[in-house]
Amino acid sequence: MDATEKIAHFVVDLEYEKIPPKAVEVAKTALLDCLGVTLAGSQEECAKICAQIARQEAGAGEATVFAQGFKSSAIQAAFANGTAAHALDYDHSFYMGQPTAGLIPAIIALGESIGVRGRDLLEAYVVGFEVTGKIVKPIPNEARGSWHSTGVFGTLAAALACAKLLKLDFEKVQMALGMSTSMASGIVCNYGTMTKPLHSGLAARNGVLAAKLAQSGYTAHSHALEAENGFLDAYFSSSPANTASLDELGQSYELIEKGITIKGYPCGGLTHSAIDAVLEMRARHGIAPDMVESIDVDVTKHTYHRIVFRIPQTGLQGKFSMGYLLARAMIDGKVFLDAFTDSAVRDQKVLRLAEKVNMRLDPNLRDSVEASRPCRVTMRLKNGQNFSRQVERAKGSPEAPLTTDELKEKFVECSKPAISEKTIGRILGYVGQIETLPDIKPLCQLLMGGN
Repeated sequence: MDATEKIAHFVVDLEYEKIPPKAVEVAKTALLDCLGVTLAGSQEECAKICAQIARQEAGAGEATVFAQGFKSSAIQAAFANGTAAHALDYDHSFYMGQPTAGLIPAIIALGESIGVRGRDLLEAYVVGFEVTGKIVKPIPNEARGSWHSTGVFGTLAAALACAKLLKLDFEKVQMALGMSTSMASGIVCNYGTMTKPLHSGLAARNGVLAAKLAQSGYTAHSHALEAENGFLDAYFSSSPANTASLDELGQSYELIEKGITIKGYPCGGLTHSAIDAVLEMRARHGIAPDMVESIDVDVTKHTYHRIVFRIPQTGLQGKFSMGYLLARAMIDGKVFLDAFTDSAVRDQKVLRLAEKVNMRLDPNLRDSVEASRPCRVTMRLKNGQNFSRQVERAKGSPEAPLTTDELKEKFVECSKPAISEKTIGRILGYVGQIETLPDIKPLCQLLMGGN
């Protein structure tokens, strides 16, 4: 079988009972994390703009727009919620960024509209995650271009997961995948603007749309993924793609072998190792901000070309400014949600310290599946003391996971601005037993807000 056929067979044949319990556990963790950060992101301007567009189709009333108090069409709810899921850059990731940010909003919107069980939702998430994981697994670091994986691979993931929810047959799954390859998009230069989370919103919307079009008989190239002039040729022309990992679908699970990284900080994940290093040195050596002479941060090529704002002008740019983030970590002892308003990034005390941070490209540091996002932080104090710390894996990664209590604390922190404390507790209860729910609609009703 070729690549598309392998994928279509996996999508059609996977059953909940075949999924290892550990993969189900990770999927539930991913669901809780995504719901929390989406509720928090729903309060951001970019999410509210998308919600307003969705409100124009509120007459459909089939799918919840999180924390906005109304329902819209499944396509527009997926669009609004997908944007909110990535609005704070707080959503979970794996070794190719955050391509599943649109996946959960897509399957919740479509799932609510057709009335699916909780186990169907988990099944669809596993389909989208596993296929995406197998496709990106062999991609070398040097093949990563200026495209954003959240929008590019996220569209494929959402389309296949939605195809699973709709129980499409083999040929229609191929059509949904073929359409999604033409819908996949997102470029890195839009980091630090509202358009970065829009990539996730479009992935969610297009995933629902592709699956619904395929259900209705819409056609695409039946092998658009691997065909000449197809998806892999378009994105990896300089490095021939290897699809052999697709042979492992259903035999091994990326959710288990590589897992997901739950973000501990609401900013670009490429900075998290450096934040961890600074917070550790601050606590271990009792370093106060006014003791610091300079901070050097040695990073990989991937990080160097994506964390591009030396001194941010907006809150969104602050999420991709190494200087600002490390200054915040030193001064506040944490990096929190309120650190990314436009007024927060103008704090002169923080900016003075940010000026002392120098990010440098170190060709000896390399991204890899095993090493995650390595960096080396060297802090020089005014009294002549030097401290250095190299971090390979950020806190929240499978190698350094958050505790159950920390996961719950993050969800509660994210949800408080959007919904009531009573509702937060009820959502936690539903997600904890999601596989037993006969219908996800009661959960979606809580996510709407106003309860």
